[in-house]
Amino acid sequence: MGSLRMKSEGAEMYRDKYIASTYRIKDHTDRRGYLRLDMNENPEGLPEDFVRETVKKITPEFLASYPQKDNLLGLIAGREGVDVQNVTLTNGSDEGMRLVFETFTHAGGRVLTVTPTFEMYQVYASMFGVELDTVLFKEDFTIETEELLGAIKEDTNLVVLLNPNSPIGTEFTEEEFERIVAKAEAVGAVVLVDEAYYPFGVESKVEHCRKYPHVMVMRTFSKWCSLAALRVGYLIGSEECIHLIENAQSTYNVNSVGILFAEELLKREDILDSLRQSMEAGRDYLVSQLESAGYRYYASRGNYILIKPKREPQVIAEALKKEYILIKTYRKGMLGGWVRITLGSRKVMEKFWKSFCRMEECDS
Repeated sequence: MGSLRMKSEGAEMYRDKYIASTYRIKDHTDRRGYLRLDMNENPEGLPEDFVRETVKKITPEFLASYPQKDNLLGLIAGREGVDVQNVTLTNGSDEGMRLVFETFTHAGGRVLTVTPTFEMYQVYASMFGVELDTVLFKEDFTIETEELLGAIKEDTNLVVLLNPNSPIGTEFTEEEFERIVAKAEAVGAVVLVDEAYYPFGVESKVEHCRKYPHVMVMRTFSKWCSLAALRVGYLIGSEECIHLIENAQSTYNVNSVGILFAEELLKREDILDSLRQSMEAGRDYLVSQLESAGYRYYASRGNYILIKPKREPQVIAEALKKEYILIKTYRKGMLGGWVRITLGSRKVMEKFWKSFCRMEECDS
């Protein structure tokens, strides 16, 4: 079911028709050596001494053994105030999304989210033959809750909320969230809360996982924790939801090096606090400069900021790339003409602002 026959010279083989019709663009750019302000990673990464000390724990036996998840699961559960049975590890948020789509949606079903948002939701909807319904942000970067509630249909399988949303960075109020959760429950839909950018100024929805069996929260170690290369994330939900997700998981979906770094980092509250404070200082500096220069901007709840440059965004991006600075541009839709800048320390933001102002001919 859901497949089509493909001819070959020797035999016939099958290919899934939804995967065959999914269009993907792969970026093969080597971004190392650049100031990476385009994908919301930490531009500077973790402290070098922490990395060196953690690497010392990697032995031949460590590399020869299959991954052990229990310690990390226990650390996460304790930190979030849930039982270990309410947490499962994922290979970054990407796998978490895929597992939720695979487990809680079906071909011909419907998924609801907002737009613009992370592109992978469209990709997974296409891959699994699911209709993706979206509610568009207004020009002032707000969402009409009534419109979102009205878009939850009887055949909606999944409602995806982002806390905060990327690329805009908004969040739902507690009242709005409760109404959405109630409407989803009424039609039997799961609610996935994507918290990739937690804890950058938002209230987590983890407590709702304890209240509602159909609510799940997804996290990643890629942003705040600066471990994008190691692909570590997790899902929090009811024991039933986590059990179903784990039925669809591969046995060893997260590697031992990623688990090790995540474990060691969760033991270092001082580093985690420093990472957040550094980003906040960078945001304060950049916002101050944008205000002084009279730019239109949107300071999100995430580790990024939207700016409306005076010149064509792609021209700015190409010029910055020549100075080894990468930024995210938008060419169409409501964000056409805007750029998104990943936030870093004040030092990083000063470097960006100096180059940006030179190209925009603004006062720095």
